[in-house]
Amino acid sequence: MPALDSPGGLVREVSRLFVRSQRAQTACVDGASNVQCHVLTELLRVDGITQQALAERLSLDKAWISRAVEALVSDGVVSKLPHEQDKRSVRLSLTAFGRIRAEKLEAALNAHAAQVFDQIPPQKHAQLQESLAILIEALQPQIAQALSPSVSDQTNTEMPCET
Repeated sequence: MPALDSPGGLVREVSRLFVRSQRAQTACVDGASNVQCHVLTELLRVDGITQQALAERLSLDKAWISRAVEALVSDGVVSKLPHEQDKRSVRLSLTAFGRIRAEKLEAALNAHAAQVFDQIPPQKHAQLQESLAILIEALQPQIAQALSPSVSDQTNTEMPCET
């Protein structure tokens, strides 16, 4: 049993349970794998990203990302476009059909999150929203730092940080 008596233990347990619940929800959306769902929702946030940058943003194995991207390209939801500055790489973008599919997935995930939120007493909603906003503010600098280009790659601009 995880240590739920510490803030770190609580955050990790909430994250773990929520991610598991979201994964179960996405399996019901359109049959896409979890990795494909991650790719779709990330491209909805940062369209036109390189495959390398996508793997780094998602902290997933490059081979998993590659297989997921190829399946999504085959399904007609992701396109590979030549990178304007680096001819060795391509930019991944959602097709029109891909955008619809990603938005449908995003809506299903948001609806699931709202259902979870509805299980919380209404008088606690404002408190929880404030706490989550504080947690987001605490996480954003860490994510931005983890995703920032290395010193040797200062010209890499395809990984904008979410705000």
